[in-house]
Amino acid sequence: MNKTSLFSAAIALSLAHAPVFAQQIITPATHHSWQNAPREHFSGAARFAKLPEIPNSPNASAIVEFEAGAITDWHTHSHGQYLIVTEGEGRTQEWGKPVRIIKKGDVVWCPPNVKHWHGAGEHTAMSHIAVSPQADDNKPTWLERVQLPSAAAPDMAKHRQTTPLSAKQLAIVPIAALSAAGDSGRLKTAIERGLERGLTVNEIQEIFTHQSAYAGFPRALNGMNTLQAVLKERQARGIRDPQGKAAATPPDNTDYYALGRQTLQTLGSPAADSVIASHEGIDRALKAHLFGYLFARDNLNYVNRELVTVSTIAALGKADAQLHSHLGITQRLGVNNQQLQRVFDVLAKEYDPQAAEQARRVWAQSQ
Repeated sequence: MNKTSLFSAAIALSLAHAPVFAQQIITPATHHSWQNAPREHFSGAARFAKLPEIPNSPNASAIVEFEAGAITDWHTHSHGQYLIVTEGEGRTQEWGKPVRIIKKGDVVWCPPNVKHWHGAGEHTAMSHIAVSPQADDNKPTWLERVQLPSAAAPDMAKHRQTTPLSAKQLAIVPIAALSAAGDSGRLKTAIERGLERGLTVNEIQEIFTHQSAYAGFPRALNGMNTLQAVLKERQARGIRDPQGKAAATPPDNTDYYALGRQTLQTLGSPAADSVIASHEGIDRALKAHLFGYLFARDNLNYVNRELVTVSTIAALGKADAQLHSHLGITQRLGVNNQQLQRVFDVLAKEYDPQAAEQARRVWAQSQ
């Protein structure tokens, strides 16, 4: 046998006895086997999927997804448990200690035999990976239901108007009405007057943002364009209007539908009549978008948002039931009859006397 043949035979023999190297194993997310969390140990809706075993490891892991408001019962783990929050914002509590907020990226170590619970936030979903050390012998002991404090009564007090409406607030009325009517010429004047009375750029933008739920995006976008034209003209005259506070909102995974229901309760307006409740699309748009998301934007308070709404509906006309409802909300927010008459007066003077008179009639019929 020549040298080449000997070398080839040696290589073949070497390969035949070479160790088999391990390869990566990828388990697609679509291959996870999801199960609903047992109702006897969870309050609210949650689901979990066991993750593939780690070779030669005594640990086991699972991913658990909690819908907003869902939590576990009180429980312990004989060898403890790691929780790695992968999405959202949730809560956990150790027996005898305060509830703590946990967010995406947080890691929680639950020591052995320490009584605790964990789950989603009141209005936010949460997902975590649970890692159980010494899984074969790490048994959970399920205990009693978590008795969270009853939801606080809606705090209307912090949203109430306790002083007469200011000139700044009353400047909202013609801006919203003229925008709803599509009267861009007079709207420019109303915007200038609003800026001079103390409205910031972000507050006027928020008027149009809120109005979009009632008058639609075309009117709201035209209002925004008119505002930009006014600002450009004022800048050319050397006027620099304050931008003001930008709107802050809750976390992205907030359950705005639940938040909207809570807002409606605060306002004393259930908005759950048979027509709305029986149409899922309208019901969700009303509660999740309008009373959930928009009311959570904090650079216009509740009273100012209702001034936008009342003025918009009055300008649109032929929506007396909705106008009556929002006038009632405005009054519950502390705007008394005398102050409402001031709103109607501004509506008459700076928008349209007939629209103002109709608004007066609608309100008078409810007294």
